[in-house]
Amino acid sequence: MEPNETADERLLRLTHLLVAINRRLRRKSFAFEQGIVTRVQWQLLRQIGQQPDPTVGQLAKRMGVRQSTMTQMLDRLEKAQLIERRPWPRDPRVRTVTITAEGHSLIRQTEAMWTRELAEPFERLSPAERLMLVELLGKLWDGLAEPEER
Repeated sequence: MEPNETADERLLRLTHLLVAINRRLRRKSFAFEQGIVTRVQWQLLRQIGQQPDPTVGQLAKRMGVRQSTMTQMLDRLEKAQLIERRPWPRDPRVRTVTITAEGHSLIRQTEAMWTRELAEPFERLSPAERLMLVELLGKLWDGLAEPEER
């Protein structure tokens, strides 16, 4: 930490570090490396996995896109056999989205790779530093996340 660093400079440095870590993990990811999914498709797949049977409209709202755009995004994931769309039992005109076994497998493979990539540098921290890092990043996320993202 630089002693004369302003609060804004510190925040900018934090942003650069978080982006660099994210970029490193994405670059090492099997899913991205093999061209299976894009970053946005990955985020969508994770969104689907965090909410049981979301509707296309719910996903569009959560991702901040139009429903027609969401439909196109889902078309690509469905073509890759990572998701399935089904009629909603209460209204057959509405479609819900579920992750397939292949989609769950892709998520597990990617997260396992991320864990392997982070394990060695994480182990260089003391147990107290590891705990503090996770707690502080959790607090940072809690301050940023929308209620539906928590």
